[in-house]
Amino acid sequence: MGQDKARGGALLQSDIRPLVTRGQIWSISAATGLFLAVALGLVLIVSHVVVSMRHTANDIDDQRAISAAAAAVAALERGLSIVVRDNSLWDEGYEAVRSGDGAEWIRETWGDATVNYPLYDGLVVFRPDLTVIAAYDKGEPFTPSGEIGELIAGQAKRAQASHMPVTAFMSMGGEIVSTAAMTIQPFAGPVPDAPVLFLFKSIDDEIIASMASDYQISGLALAPTRAEDQLNLALDDPNGKPLGYLTWPSRKPGDLAFESHRSLLVMAGATLVVFLLMVLAAGFVESLRLRRIAAAAEYEAKRDTLTGTLNRSGFLEVLDRLAAEASSSRPVTLHMLDLDGFKQVNDTWGHAVGDLLIVAVAVRLAGFGDHFVAVGRLGGDEFALAQVHDAPPEVLAQQVIDAFSKSFMVGRHDLHVTTSIGYASTREPIDPAELMRRADVAMYRAKAEGKFRALEYHSKMEESCKDQEA
Repeated sequence: MGQDKARGGALLQSDIRPLVTRGQIWSISAATGLFLAVALGLVLIVSHVVVSMRHTANDIDDQRAISAAAAAVAALERGLSIVVRDNSLWDEGYEAVRSGDGAEWIRETWGDATVNYPLYDGLVVFRPDLTVIAAYDKGEPFTPSGEIGELIAGQAKRAQASHMPVTAFMSMGGEIVSTAAMTIQPFAGPVPDAPVLFLFKSIDDEIIASMASDYQISGLALAPTRAEDQLNLALDDPNGKPLGYLTWPSRKPGDLAFESHRSLLVMAGATLVVFLLMVLAAGFVESLRLRRIAAAAEYEAKRDTLTGTLNRSGFLEVLDRLAAEASSSRPVTLHMLDLDGFKQVNDTWGHAVGDLLIVAVAVRLAGFGDHFVAVGRLGGDEFALAQVHDAPPEVLAQQVIDAFSKSFMVGRHDLHVTTSIGYASTREPIDPAELMRRADVAMYRAKAEGKFRALEYHSKMEESCKDQEA
């Protein structure tokens, strides 16, 4: 009995081992999944930061370039404003323009200079009533008319109202020009009804190249329409209508920095991928190892450590499935065996020999494996056999009885033990505990009737048991 209790304790520990191993598998899987999730999260964060820094660097440089282009345009307007101011605040000019020979003075002083003058290409001088006194374009007189004439006159009128330089962009002769207008006035200060000087300077390739050089805008050009694949700055006329666009390619320093480090980033990414795959592989291998351990532990938990047959827990699991599937076409029979004379073997030769005898019995029962779907040792010298009918159960039971008529050679001992068998059949689903109880009742009835025999359970045995108890 002490041995049986020890084995029972071992079986209890074996039952716990699969649960522990499953917990380890879950822990490793969860840890691996968490690690991969964290690593993937970090990869996404780093990738987002790299891409964001790339775009941010590009945007910052684009804004710098746009601000530089706007500053270049403002400088162009400011330069012409200074020129028109220097030519408008002039006592001699004020008096000359108002005199009778003002047109001639204008030609000699300003008009002839426009032939090849770096500060402006042409001019228009207005009387106080905004009629034109004289107009020159690269040394040639011209008459501003139409829409351009209206724009020039409108700018002159604004200059009369402010007595300060007024700038704008216009389209003249198919070219975009920078313009500035201011009232011609003596040094003493503004006077009412003053004439107006209007200057214009064509924005040619030389001006564009100077702007690009001074403000570090590589590839700067003047285009009639917006370039979709480049940076743009509109040049609007006084009515807000775009006359053309300053365009230039984005330097994209973020892209350049990214490309210069692409090989390192690819190497780092590849290293990370390899590392993550190694972690995943290690987790998979460890989980697979633990699953094998769990499967082995679960197998051991359902096996009798002495004989290798199913133990009580394993056998009941099989019986539970068989009993639940029982039917008229697939009846199930449970045979319960108890050894006759086993106690005398233990008392005479000791438990070590008794254990060897139990092993020998299990080996002999294994010879009936083709007829029984499960063989189990329920404890001590008690065995159970589960049969799904392919032969009459009474025939198989008798064959097992007959098998015990031969002695067992255990070491140097020739031992003779018999067995008593009780069996119970069912053709409908049944609680396995009830099926086992019935077979147990039949087995004890067989022992009571003289042992070394097999009896089938029937309900009258219940009444006999009650009579014996009474």
